[in-house]
Amino acid sequence: MTEYKYAKSMPQFYRDVFSRELDLGDIGSLPQELVASIIEGNTDTLLINKKIYGYDSGLETSHDEALKQLLLTISLANIALDGKFEGRNVRLPVDYIANIQNSLVEIINLKPCVEYLVVAIQLLFRIGAVEAAVTLINNNFSVLSDSPAAFRILLMICMIEEDYDLALPLVQEMTTKQHLIGDHWFTLLMVTCAIYKLGGHPDSYIDFRPLLKGNEFPSDDDYKWLIKQEENNEKVTVIISCDIKYYYEHAISALFSIYETNKDNFNVHFHVYNIDDETYSDVLKKKSSFPELNISCTTEYFSGMKGMNVHYASRRFIFARHALSIFNSPILILDADCLFRKNLSETIKQWRSSDLVLTESESAPFWEKALGGFVYLGGGLTSKIFIDKVASFIHSNLLNDNSVWFLDQVALSAAIDAVGMPGDISRIDSAIIYDVNHVGYSLLWMVTTVKNANGKYSDYKKQLIEKYHSI
Repeated sequence: MTEYKYAKSMPQFYRDVFSRELDLGDIGSLPQELVASIIEGNTDTLLINKKIYGYDSGLETSHDEALKQLLLTISLANIALDGKFEGRNVRLPVDYIANIQNSLVEIINLKPCVEYLVVAIQLLFRIGAVEAAVTLINNNFSVLSDSPAAFRILLMICMIEEDYDLALPLVQEMTTKQHLIGDHWFTLLMVTCAIYKLGGHPDSYIDFRPLLKGNEFPSDDDYKWLIKQEENNEKVTVIISCDIKYYYEHAISALFSIYETNKDNFNVHFHVYNIDDETYSDVLKKKSSFPELNISCTTEYFSGMKGMNVHYASRRFIFARHALSIFNSPILILDADCLFRKNLSETIKQWRSSDLVLTESESAPFWEKALGGFVYLGGGLTSKIFIDKVASFIHSNLLNDNSVWFLDQVALSAAIDAVGMPGDISRIDSAIIYDVNHVGYSLLWMVTTVKNANGKYSDYKKQLIEKYHSI
């Protein structure tokens, strides 16, 4: 694992998770609001430089110098944060990374202390200097044995690199010393998934025991069929699931993009959670306006509860199992906020010959080995076994109130393990299918973690709305 190939190319989101909360220890008399603004992401290094050297921290000289240089270095490292590039994955220049790394070495030499050591590790991890972060941890492990940040960063690297042998002692130590895990949602996700990949079936946070049991599903009566398909053709039925808000903000634009690029390939089915009369009427209008897409619609009603966004993201796979038994055609599960850019038949040649098509990405942890925003189910035995396992896993966890982030993604990855790799499964590079950087060759463009960011995605979305909104 010495090259850290995948850790270097992992999405910035993952590097941010454990590098946002920085404990600087004693800041003396420096204004707390200034320090807080820097920790929260301020990148105005010149202004920060002018301000902090106008204050007397009251700390001893070397401590004062180290603290002020650290604050400036944090502001430099803030440029790497996910939101600064509107959710796109951008690698910082090598010399920029080196400058930050050299500054951190100077700071630790000026004021050797655990707080600054941990912050240095966090910042190195944030900017993608993975080797330097790991080296710093290894060289100082005796003083970091109780540092949650150090353990979490090491485990994150192990998960990305799929080195579960190295993950084992970390997980053992973290489960022994609970403060290393704490109640951090992402740490709980990593530890739970690591235990599963090491051969266990944990039952808390996310319950993996459904993989060992018979499948359980909700009643089909939970789904209300509001609009049926007009014709029974062999086109793939795209399933777009969303709540009412997301229907208007994103799903309509997704429909426009399908019509623009793939109207001869697809039927479209809207599964709108807790639909109201106005939205039902709008779907009827869309059905009339875009007859080529053979639009249909269902709903399911459930009251507000913890983790509603998780329910919205996950319940679509439970519904997809039901839909596969109803439609006389393959189905394709998509995110409501995606936009088609290419014709499916021209982009993915093997999709018609495979019963199950999933994405894959090398620089992704276990729970993102297949993106939930593109799942093709051909309707054969393999795809039915797969979606049954996914649906049962999700249903059991939601019943147990395990509505946690990435539940749907964990279910997909665990189901892949359960099904194995028979010959009728195709895996396609996620960049070809579903790209966050909005390159020209991708089949779909997905919204970034900054959902309202300007750029190619928003420009294309505006063009579609201008072209089709009056139809």
